[in-house]
Amino acid sequence: MNEEKKIFLLRAFGDFIIAVYTASKSRLDIPVTLIASKHLEPLYKAIPISLPPNVDLQFHDFRVRNNIFSCFTNKFIISLHTVRELHALRGYIRKNPFPPGVYYMEKSNRVFLPRLFTGYPFQCVVSDQNVYEAYADFFRLSFDEPGKTSVDMHKHGMNILVIPDARQKKRNISDDIIKKIADAFAPGGNVITTAFFKKKMNYFTDRMEIYQNFPELIELIRNADIVIGADSMPVHIAQMLGKPHFILHPAGIKDQFFTPFSRKNKTHFTFEDIASRKSFLPNE
Repeated sequence: MNEEKKIFLLRAFGDFIIAVYTASKSRLDIPVTLIASKHLEPLYKAIPISLPPNVDLQFHDFRVRNNIFSCFTNKFIISLHTVRELHALRGYIRKNPFPPGVYYMEKSNRVFLPRLFTGYPFQCVVSDQNVYEAYADFFRLSFDEPGKTSVDMHKHGMNILVIPDARQKKRNISDDIIKKIADAFAPGGNVITTAFFKKKMNYFTDRMEIYQNFPELIELIRNADIVIGADSMPVHIAQMLGKPHFILHPAGIKDQFFTPFSRKNKTHFTFEDIASRKSFLPNE
């Protein structure tokens, strides 16, 4: 039996948040090393999280240039980026050899390419189950936490933060849905803010904010009472910070990346469901 585990973190920012958030709660009593791509380091420096003594986080330059290891995404899989990144991964494995059962990849989809290129039989933390549940099994923890119970829809004077953008454009929250959000939360003196990354867009809420970097985004989420976002990184930051949140997404999306909060409180809605009812909020 191996007395240590090492996980390569090579995917997108949201995947990284889930990994370090669950690792911060780890109940494993063996050493765990998180080997993260260098492109994820600025995000880690911005998040208010600490890891237990037996969890070590290291950053390495695997030549990732598109914010995700290229072989894990359709957009870049057939490219020189993929070859360069796999070559860098193979170089790391050869310089740091370990027996089978030590090195893990985050998810099983397309792991055949790293296996083929490096010759290492990577195991995977996640197969087809919910990512939070898979990491909970890996780190032997539970997300049945007290507190963080539900969203009080009728509380007055709340700060509602809407972050409509996602890495994939099909997951962006539309203007029509943002209007419904504004209408639903307008009563009671609530302040609704729409936040965009780096550029000003049309907005239909009380306020608009532009954030330029991870610290600014995290500060916006920290100051919100409720966060409403696409199926993307900001909702995972909201989960990490203990903020009530809604996840909005197109139909047909699996619940693999739904947060423990959204699953427990049923605060994940499809775009189509919202469009078919009068109010953003169900049963109103």
